[in-house]
Amino acid sequence: MATSTSPSSAPVAVAPAASPDNAPQPLTPDQLTAATTATVAAEPSAEPVLSPPGAARAAAPVTTAAAWQSNKKVLALWTNNAARNGYAFVDGVGWKRLATNSDGVHEALLMLATSAKLSGSVTYPEAADGFIHEIYLW
Repeated sequence: MATSTSPSSAPVAVAPAASPDNAPQPLTPDQLTAATTATVAAEPSAEPVLSPPGAARAAAPVTTAAAWQSNKKVLALWTNNAARNGYAFVDGVGWKRLATNSDGVHEALLMLATSAKLSGSVTYPEAADGFIHEIYLW
């Protein structure tokens, strides 16, 4: 980047002039350094705060032993750009987080929850940690 000096401050970055044919221009060493050393702050894991239309948000019961949720409908799915942060809104239960054991497990459960949302009912056991670790779908 070209710099110019202002009488009252330190050097200020000035954008290079555009080429006449608007062709892409190579990055200057300063631009390349700025682009490759910038750090992106990751959003902390969050959870959904809204319920899908027509469904009241139900508080998920706290359980210490496994209990089965049978023939439930998945009404909505939610995720953000954080790793392994997907949720399914189960009718009558509320938002349930999908297991975070590994990327593969999370991805598979998200696909099953998507299929459940599109086509039918879902059955799963309640886990002590409140996550969905397995899904039975038909």
